[in-house]
Amino acid sequence: MREFKRLVGSKIGLVPLNWRFTDERKSEVVAKFAEYGFLGIQVSEKQANSSEYRNLFKQHSIAAAELYIAIKCDTESIADNSDEETKRQIDAAKTAGVEMIVFAVDGDAIRDQIASNAHQGPSLTPKALTELAEHFNKWSKYCNSLGIRASFHPHAATYIETPEETAALFSQLDENVGLCLDVGHWLVGGGDPVAAVKEYKSRITHLHVKDVDPQVLANLKAGKYEGMDIAVTKDKLFAPAGTGALDLNGLFAALNQVGFRGWLMSEQDSAWEPSEEKSLESYRNIERALTT
Repeated sequence: MREFKRLVGSKIGLVPLNWRFTDERKSEVVAKFAEYGFLGIQVSEKQANSSEYRNLFKQHSIAAAELYIAIKCDTESIADNSDEETKRQIDAAKTAGVEMIVFAVDGDAIRDQIASNAHQGPSLTPKALTELAEHFNKWSKYCNSLGIRASFHPHAATYIETPEETAALFSQLDENVGLCLDVGHWLVGGGDPVAAVKEYKSRITHLHVKDVDPQVLANLKAGKYEGMDIAVTKDKLFAPAGTGALDLNGLFAALNQVGFRGWLMSEQDSAWEPSEEKSLESYRNIERALTT
């Protein structure tokens, strides 16, 4: 890995969506992670529980950087089995030596239809918001007791999409719950990633780094799609870092000012083919922004 001039000590990882990361291809794919230069990945619960996957990651010096847990809820309350589901996945993360649990709210069909226009639709009741906060506070303490950090990921097409919804949740979260700033989803939700860095500062534990096609985002805001999922899969709303609306250099300059030294997780949500090449493009653009 080249020495960074900014964010010294940070590491570039990968959220391997659309990588065809199957059991049959696992050896080939993990070797490619290492070949491209990624130092860590987001692992699934299944991979965390598998000695084969854990040994493969160790063989290629790939860290289990994070495990993602999405909580199901509606506008009134969270799902009844949330505690059971959360504990099972955190325990799997502990087995794999995962560094970070990333909490989120699961996707919602209604909010998908109004993504980037969340003000037009339903939102969480105060009761549901408090239930979510209490759940994340409780299980973040459990994570910490196991030596795992915990963070929350605002996500477009969910009930915590916008900067305002994020602020409302964080007003009830304990300080040990960090922010996983997904800059692509933050842009879709109407936020400015640079402003978010300046606001949340050291609360930011790590980032999901991807870009947004500005024309597709404009069309999404104008209601030209029947949901964000169509914009993502049909017109590739999310793009490799450094190729769209994201001010990558400005983002890294802001992170440098607040002393950020965490994971920068490259993520390619769209159904690009071949997705591996788009991930490599994103990696190179991130690395270039850190080394020039």
